[in-house]
Amino acid sequence: MRRLAAASLLLLLAVPALAQPRAATCTAPAGPLQATICGDAALRAADARLRSIERSAAASTARPATFATRAEAWQRRLEAGDTASTPRPFTRDELLDEYRERIAQFDDLVRQDRSIRRLEIQRCPEGRRDCPPNPVFARPAALERTCLGSALRNCRVGAAGIVASEDRNTRILWQIQHGFTDSDGLRAGIVLMAEVRGGWRLVGWSFEGVTFAPPRLVESDAGLLLHVEGRTGGSGNGNADLFYRQAAQGWSEIEAESWRTSLPARLPAGLGAWQGVDFDAESLSARTRLWREEDGNCCPTGGGARLDFRIEGRSLVLAAIALDAMARASQPRAETCPAERATYRFTGEGEFTAELRREGPPASAESDLLLRLRSAASSHDYWFRFTQSQGYGTQYILPVATPTPEGTRDLETEEDALPLMTFHGLRADLSIQETPPRSGTPAPRHLFLPGIGQALWYGQVPGTPTQSRESLRPGFWTLATCR
Repeated sequence: MRRLAAASLLLLLAVPALAQPRAATCTAPAGPLQATICGDAALRAADARLRSIERSAAASTARPATFATRAEAWQRRLEAGDTASTPRPFTRDELLDEYRERIAQFDDLVRQDRSIRRLEIQRCPEGRRDCPPNPVFARPAALERTCLGSALRNCRVGAAGIVASEDRNTRILWQIQHGFTDSDGLRAGIVLMAEVRGGWRLVGWSFEGVTFAPPRLVESDAGLLLHVEGRTGGSGNGNADLFYRQAAQGWSEIEAESWRTSLPARLPAGLGAWQGVDFDAESLSARTRLWREEDGNCCPTGGGARLDFRIEGRSLVLAAIALDAMARASQPRAETCPAERATYRFTGEGEFTAELRREGPPASAESDLLLRLRSAASSHDYWFRFTQSQGYGTQYILPVATPTPEGTRDLETEEDALPLMTFHGLRADLSIQETPPRSGTPAPRHLFLPGIGQALWYGQVPGTPTQSRESLRPGFWTLATCR
């Protein structure tokens, strides 16, 4: 009886645990929004739907590099919230709207991709009902008259043909389409196919432009490149260009969008590249006109610039900028800007801006100002106060928590990180200022923080994101804006 009673007790104790419903799986990635999304049933369901269709889109796309870049940019924008005026997090309803819009975009993308992927489905021999896809297919019939796929409605062929490399060993078959979509209105499309043994193989396609030019095969320092010039609609007249590079295993896409995040910090204050640039694939460069803040979209008056690129992995990376005489004349005058209103652009490699700010009570005895470094890559702010040692008076920046009206709070920092926190304010003649910047004094023309990039890379600055390293090469910060 005792053994039976004990067994019954164990069974009763186990029943509640077995009867408890499982918690719904949350697919939201780690980050500041994870708890918000996972704690709300509607947001959790929207995120699960998005991740599911995102996997389908990733499996069907011919532009995996661009796809990954845009996915990361969308997640950063979601976490940054509304930045139109005073930055603030998105509300719950705004987050749901963002998810709905993103899901609708993916629905269109998957539909377009699958309509082109059908070229890879061969007709079954008589008697068979289901034939597996084959990436090699015969030349499409009536290429000059009939649109490939069904991505565009009321589709007509604008042009079609073959482009060959100089040695004639590489041939690309292409078709340009014109039509419309219910979500985007008038659209153009292009489909690219490479000749291989036994037929043709899809290389890439896009239906994002309003115009596409016939593709070009060019020899560059990076190897044989396939470039399609394209433009989007509206006043922005942005780029819809496609880049592919030939490798031993076939053609791989090179994304040409992420470089734009590093452009603003490398232009003179008050100038911007508002529209698409004119790429030259052979020299891996581009030219662009520059707009002043008061210009209209039609009429840039800020001069121009040549942009030089290199290929890193599967991305175009901005390597250098050469300004024309008019753009160079737009450099600000340091003498007219008080230190507490100074914003600096980084002249080296890294997507950062720096600001000197007066926030709350004086930050230290050496200076009443704080230094804020803002990373465009991680959307993260790093705050520092100034201090100065005795003797020769080496200046340092020390990490602090985000300031409040009550003041600042030092963050615990490893002792061996202190030598990486040296700071130098430089005048226009490159002489070093003897003391840290203070309110009411002229802003330094340049800032130099030689070790901060190493400290960020190795996570020695408190608050550095753990999921990705911050990349900041040594370089000067130059006064760009007087707020």
